[in-house]
Formats: sequence, C-alpha cells, structure tokens
Amino acid sequence: MKVSTKIALLFVAIWFSGKMLFLKFQLLQTPDEYLWQVFWNMFCLLMGMAIGSIIEKRKEDRSQSTALGDIKSILSGGLIYTILTATLLLTYYSKIDPGYNKHQLEVAEAKIKSMLDDPKQLQETRKSRPEFGSMTKEEMYNQLVQNPRSFFNYKTVFTMSLLGMLMLSVLNAIVLTVVFRRLIFKN
Repeated sequence: MKVSTKIALLFVAIWFSGKMLFLKFQLLQTPDEYLWQVFWNMFCLLMGMAIGSIIEKRKEDRSQSTALGDIKSILSGGLIYTILTATLLLTYYSKIDPGYNKHQLEVAEAKIKSMLDDPKQLQETRKSRPEFGSMTKEEMYNQLVQNPRSFFNYKTVFTMSLLGMLMLSVLNAIVLTVVFRRLIFKN
C-alpha cells in the first residue's frame, strides 16, 4: 500500500474521531457553529494530501518527476480520503445522528409555515412565483417544502459531500503541486 494511501486512511480516522467527539461533547452542533466541522473536514483533507505527498516525494527521483505525475500522486490520497469520508458521512447521518437532518428539516418547515401565515409575505411569494397565484396555502406549503425535504436527506448529503470534496481534492492537488515544485522541492 502506498504511503499516501496510509496517510489518507490515518486522516480519515482522525477526522471521524473528531466528528464523534464533537457529537459526544455537543461541540459545534448548532447551525451557526456547524461550519467549523466543515473546516475540520477540509483541514484533514488538505493535511492528508500534503503529508502523504511530501513523504512520497522525498523517496522518488525528482529528475524523472513531472507536474502531471505529481498531481496524480497527490490526488490519489485525496480520492481515498474523499470516498471514505463521504461514506462515513452517509453512515453518520443515516445511523449515528439522524436527528440533525430531521431537526434542520423541522426548522425549514416552520420558517415556510410562518412565511405563509404572514399575509404580507404570502402576497410577495405569490407575486414571485406565478404558479402560486391560484394555489391554496396548503398547496403552496407542499410545493415549498419539497426542496428542504430533498436537501436534508442523508443521501443528498452523501452526494453533495462527495462532489464537493472531489472538487476540493483536485484544487488541493493542483495548489500543492505548484507549492511543492516551486518552493519546497526546487532543483
């Protein structure tokens, strides 16, 4: 097994341990603080890619190295991290803490209901979307609540996290290659 793969697995374990500690001690669990958990994930992804690639780069013959080869090498650890982390997020939101998405959905539904109960906002909503002109409040509610219901689904979280981390892995691989080739491993 390549060193970058081992380092990626180590950082997946570090990330998931942190995620479970955040849950156990109820740290960073409110919607305002939840962004810090996303930053924690991004940090672990970057560190896993950087450390794994530095260790591999020190062992290789740099005279035969190309930028595209470096991107591929760095990205291999990032892809392992991305797939495993997204799978763990799927497990986390479906089995370990399904209440988080349920709570977020309840908050969104309450906001929609209060918006429709306010006559001024109801009128603005009818004006903003012409199809709501002939609908009752219940029909409008059912229509508006479909988006949060699909968004706060653990399968959607899996897909969005997989796509987001994949894009971040590619960007990290390009930036790390430039940094390593220009600054750290200069000939």
